[in-house]
Amino acid sequence: PEAFLVVTSTTGMGELPDNLQPLYYAIRDQLPAWHGLPGGVIGLGDSSYGDTFCGGGEQVRELFGELGVREVLPMLRLDASETITPETDAEPWLAEFAAALKG
Repeated sequence: PEAFLVVTSTTGMGELPDNLQPLYYAIRDQLPAWHGLPGGVIGLGDSSYGDTFCGGGEQVRELFGELGVREVLPMLRLDASETITPETDAEPWLAEFAAALKG
């Protein structure tokens, strides 16, 4: 890949959702040579859960560290207790992410 963008929610006690876990574990177990690959994470969560807020996104960021993926922007944390339009709220971040990939 030329870049790696992950958008994930958080479930349970800060875990990745069930439908993302197979991909996450396949990548983690194979550890592809992605050192220096640009990447980004959008984490969806609810800040009322305290320490586990956007925990799924944090897990992906840890995997990025293991793979050597270079985060081109800090993780975008979208808080379900503050927004009802996460898709719209993510648009400025996505535009900045795309611009960083071109630059």
